[in-house]
Amino acid sequence: MSEKENRIQRLVRILPWLALGCAFGPVLIQLARAIPEVPFGWSVLLAPALMISLAVRDRQSALPRPGWAQALLVIGLVIELVGLAGGSPGIARLGLPVSIVGVALWTGAPSVKTAVLAFWALPIPVTVYGLTTPGLESAYAQLGAACAAVLGAELHASGPLIRAGVDRLELDPFHSGIQLAFVATELAWYAAVRNGTSVRKALGHMAGVALAALPLQALAVLAAMALLVAGVPEGANFWLDHGVWLLTAILGIAWIETR
Repeated sequence: MSEKENRIQRLVRILPWLALGCAFGPVLIQLARAIPEVPFGWSVLLAPALMISLAVRDRQSALPRPGWAQALLVIGLVIELVGLAGGSPGIARLGLPVSIVGVALWTGAPSVKTAVLAFWALPIPVTVYGLTTPGLESAYAQLGAACAAVLGAELHASGPLIRAGVDRLELDPFHSGIQLAFVATELAWYAAVRNGTSVRKALGHMAGVALAALPLQALAVLAAMALLVAGVPEGANFWLDHGVWLLTAILGIAWIETR
C-alpha cells in the first residue's frame, strides 16, 4: 500500500471521530465545565488517558461491524437529544460512551473493549452517593473513634462528624467508598484489556476490587483521622477528596504496568 493510500485510510478512520465530536459538542462542553465542580470530577480524565494508552499499544484494527455500529450511534444520539431537550445533562452524557463504542465498531479501532472505558469518563451521579448515606460514613467514623480509643488518642465521633479537640472532620456521602470502587473497577477493566483477559474473568475481577474498596476506604478514613489528630484538618479533607483516588490510580497503574 502506497503512502498516499495510507494517509487516505487514516483520514477515513479519523472522520467518524471528528463527526462524533461535533455531534456531542454540547455534551463535551458541559462535561468540561462540570469537571471542576462535581465531586471527584478530575478522576474522569483517567478514562481517556487509559484509552489512549491501550489504543497506542494496539495497532491492529479489528474487523468493522457497521450494523451494530449504526444501531449504537442512533441510540447514543437519541439519548443525547432526549437529555438536552429535557434539560438533563446527566442523561445526555450517557449517549457519549454509547456512541464511542459505536464509532469503534464502525472504524475497527480502537477495540470495543478499549472503547468501553469511555463509560468511566462520566462523573458518578450525585444521587448514587446518597444510596449509602449516612450509614457507611457513620460506620467509618465510629470505627475510627474505636481505634483512637485503643491508642489513647483524643477523638470523638457523632454520626459522620469527627472531633479532635477544636478541629473537626465531617464525612459526607462522597466519602463512602463509591468513588474508590469506581476507580478500582476502571483499573481492573484496563488491566483485563491490556492482558487480553476474557470478559467473564474481567467482570469477576471488577466485582472483587469493588468489594475491596469498602475496607480500603475505611483505612483511608483512618488516615484522615490521623491527620485530624495531628492538627491538619485541611490535609484530612484534601486526602479524602483527592488523595485517595489519585493514589489508588497511581499505584494501580504502576502495578499493572510492571506485571
